[in-house]
Amino acid sequence: MTVQQATPCERPVADRFDYHDPLFQADPWQVYQAMREAGPVHFSEAANCYVVVGHDAVKEGLSHDAVVADFPLRTSRRTFGRNLLDLDGAAHRAFRKHIAPLLGARAVRSYLPTAIVPIVEETVAALEPGVATPVVEQISAVVPYRLMCGLMGLPASDARWLYEQMRPIARTLDYPPDTSADVQQAKAVVEAYLRGLVSQDAIPRDTMTGRILDAMRDSPDPFDVADVLATLLLVLLAGTETSIAGITNTLHGLAVQPGALEQCRTKDDAVRVVREVLRLHPPVHSVLRFAERDFSLGGTHIQRRYPLLFSLASANRDATVFGHPDAFDPDRRERSSLAFATGPHACPGMNLAETEFAEICVHLARRFTSLTVVPGSDTEHGHSFRHAPDLSLVLS
Repeated sequence: MTVQQATPCERPVADRFDYHDPLFQADPWQVYQAMREAGPVHFSEAANCYVVVGHDAVKEGLSHDAVVADFPLRTSRRTFGRNLLDLDGAAHRAFRKHIAPLLGARAVRSYLPTAIVPIVEETVAALEPGVATPVVEQISAVVPYRLMCGLMGLPASDARWLYEQMRPIARTLDYPPDTSADVQQAKAVVEAYLRGLVSQDAIPRDTMTGRILDAMRDSPDPFDVADVLATLLLVLLAGTETSIAGITNTLHGLAVQPGALEQCRTKDDAVRVVREVLRLHPPVHSVLRFAERDFSLGGTHIQRRYPLLFSLASANRDATVFGHPDAFDPDRRERSSLAFATGPHACPGMNLAETEFAEICVHLARRFTSLTVVPGSDTEHGHSFRHAPDLSLVLS
């Protein structure tokens, strides 16, 4: 890969960074490393955006007041319209204020015996030993969709149907985004479903959906019905697709990292394993933001209104922060992983996700002694939600 460095008044150019490139999709790690070695921030002509790869620059940029999520050309904005997740300032703070109590550590502890454990126990008990198990189909999609239905106040019986409907919608948030007629049709179906539940007042007020409705009513900038539906759709998408990728990556890590499954006998040990697997293979590789004004980041001048792609995956393997960054070490002292991002738009469900993933690991470790990857099934795809969608494991 060729990386051009520039004088301080020029934009550095990463000539070969292109997430459409099959070679990059197959193995992005050597690209990230070469870019980090050349500097923390670059400009990609292929992607027409700044690419931030250094850990400290990613951390600083995601919290910088010149960096915003709200932008008219953002894919999610063009596809879903105005929604709370893509906004900044008071509207976004109102959203987080209302849902934070449902996703904090105390709330997650209360869900553990009543929601998380029963779903995980039933899911793991249904797994058949000694045969190829399609991970997404039987584990990674089952647990988060059932859990999110409960948190959002949606009928539990609709979890499987929602997963199937959301497949094309999820593709709109990857690179390149899917903008086919299938997406619009699926979006219309799920929006009609949500509109029906909201209009019938069929969703309890103490659920995530109820609190989102409160947040949108309390916002200083009024939202209409289309905005409400867009926000609910994106919350469902974010709460499930990230988990599908995260669970799949975690179970792949248990299978390929020696001793990883054995280390998941207790909840605390499982959390350490999960954190380390997700540092190495975060479910979301990059997050997109925009420059509200000119500013400097990592010694590079960032031009107003340009997009910035913050690479969480690259930051998590930065050798200036992590010793032996490519090695699996659940006991490492460095706790600077950005797997769930940081700043005002950091994933509000990180506590829930870690607990959910760790509980799956604990129950698998109690029932099975080994997980083996079915050869050829672990090819990773995607950039927004990166995992091996066809992963199959033999559990014994």
